[in-house]
Amino acid sequence: MKGRNPMKRGFTLIEMLIVVVVLTTLMTIVFKLSNIGGDSRRRSETITRMQKLENCLSGYYAAFGSYPPVKLHGTRSINFEASGTGVQTDNSRDVNWGDTSERQRWDQVKAACMAQPVECDFPFEEGYADMIKSISDTLKEIVSEQTEGYEAAWKTQSQRDKFTAGFDDGGGANIDMNNADWRNVQLFRFGLMSYLLPRYLVMMGAKERFYDSAQWEDSNAEPPCDPFDGKRFSSWRTLKNYVENGYDGDKMSLARVASIPSQAVCARWMPNLKEICTAYHNIYLFGVQIRDPYSGSMSIDSFIGMPIFSPSGNGNTDQYVLDSVSVRDGWGNTFYYYSPAPYQRYTLWSSGPNGRTFPPWISRESLDSQANKVIAEWIKDDIRNMSN
Repeated sequence: MKGRNPMKRGFTLIEMLIVVVVLTTLMTIVFKLSNIGGDSRRRSETITRMQKLENCLSGYYAAFGSYPPVKLHGTRSINFEASGTGVQTDNSRDVNWGDTSERQRWDQVKAACMAQPVECDFPFEEGYADMIKSISDTLKEIVSEQTEGYEAAWKTQSQRDKFTAGFDDGGGANIDMNNADWRNVQLFRFGLMSYLLPRYLVMMGAKERFYDSAQWEDSNAEPPCDPFDGKRFSSWRTLKNYVENGYDGDKMSLARVASIPSQAVCARWMPNLKEICTAYHNIYLFGVQIRDPYSGSMSIDSFIGMPIFSPSGNGNTDQYVLDSVSVRDGWGNTFYYYSPAPYQRYTLWSSGPNGRTFPPWISRESLDSQANKVIAEWIKDDIRNMSN
């Protein structure tokens, strides 16, 4: 009887199990290391963007003697319900830290954290009208679940509300543009970026009828002065026409707007915003492209969750998708900004990888132990830099 050839002996079951365990362990280690590396990259990106924003804020303070006086979009209280669009409603409700869902608690707290938003929202430029109409029509189909492949996206009523309502806290499409509360309509959202950007150059390209909005015609929203002759522009439409003529080739008209002191001063810090802004089409300001090349393209999917306004008048109640300029952290979440009057200090922060945070202006001493336990978990990875 011939002996077995040891070179032909197969693996035993135990040996195979050992190999599987070793491979699984190695894969787990590699996966954790890759996550650590990815988290480190995002954290570094977040800090870098915060530093660049703080450079802009320092430049603004040097020019105007205060930090950007972003108006309150709602209140700083966490005890108000949030609509499907993330805006505070007038319905008061104390946060229930024990029984309600974590998502419901966070929606309410986030609405307060964004009382002074970073985003600057405004209507898309005139040339995008056909594309926006196409997107609005498609969004309507998605809402009615007639578009194949999108049905699963509508799991909650609040998600539907984001597309069936504008920024009107859920009231529907028929909004009186001339008399509506600017906080609810949100045709223009004057967040932090509207102060750090030359807003007239950015926000003056929409359809003419939007300049009848109460936001522009309010007595507190007078047009600026012409830097060439010192006289106040007669209307926002006049300023809009200068911007449009400039882009059509009349460089002198564009120069009138770019030379307005509040606009021209932005050129000092504009290099800090190079390619770090979230926007939905390329924006060049004083020769600087501010749009992050990875911030998304003009597609249906890129508009999911974007602000939508439902204009009224002239029988038009179509939804209107708003353009937006913001700066987000390394995890794709908005930064948060807080600056109380008289705007001599500010706090700029990121909610970190867990995407949760808590308003720094609210004392936690008055909250119970359950609330403090939840909040401590939310803020443990917050990132704050050199904020005052």
